[in-house]
Amino acid sequence: MRRISWLLAPVAVVSLAAGAAFAGSQTSETTAVTADFQANLVQQRERACDASHSIFRVRFEGSETSSDARLTGDLVARVRSVVNTENGWGRTTGKVVVSDPATGRPKLHAHVVGVVEPDGGVEGFLEGRTVARPHVRLLANFNAAQDQQTGAITGEFGKDSQSGASQDPAILTNACRGGHANHGSQGNPH
Repeated sequence: MRRISWLLAPVAVVSLAAGAAFAGSQTSETTAVTADFQANLVQQRERACDASHSIFRVRFEGSETSSDARLTGDLVARVRSVVNTENGWGRTTGKVVVSDPATGRPKLHAHVVGVVEPDGGVEGFLEGRTVARPHVRLLANFNAAQDQQTGAITGEFGKDSQSGASQDPAILTNACRGGHANHGSQGNPH
């Protein structure tokens, strides 16, 4: 075993030195950012997936303004939401693209996951990456509200100016995952 240890030690030292040289040759950043967004509902499909849940596939188009120019531009979001039609709670996932208004070229690609609240609000997390080099990752808590009449959304990330009882909601759900429903057994994990 000692012989293997002695062989691995020089490899580890070379790897660490190469990693340090590579890391030292690049600039890096960690920066707080904020943004506000608004988008109109441009397409929606809905279907029931069980007796008390519906699936919504939705497309929003609008704009985003940010404290960082890499995040400012035209916004398109395609989301899929599963909502309990009896209590209004649900989940949402989707893709977000922010593009340069002048060229139409993407500036940011992101994924979103969130909790849908009964009042039309959504709280969640946005993770993405800028297109321009050097690429940076976006990790952001967000909140949004949907107008019940028009379906338009307004929201923000990097700050929390909303008020109300459900600032950081959480849910347990297994609705519409393609399995067999186990009706009447809330304690059963199947």
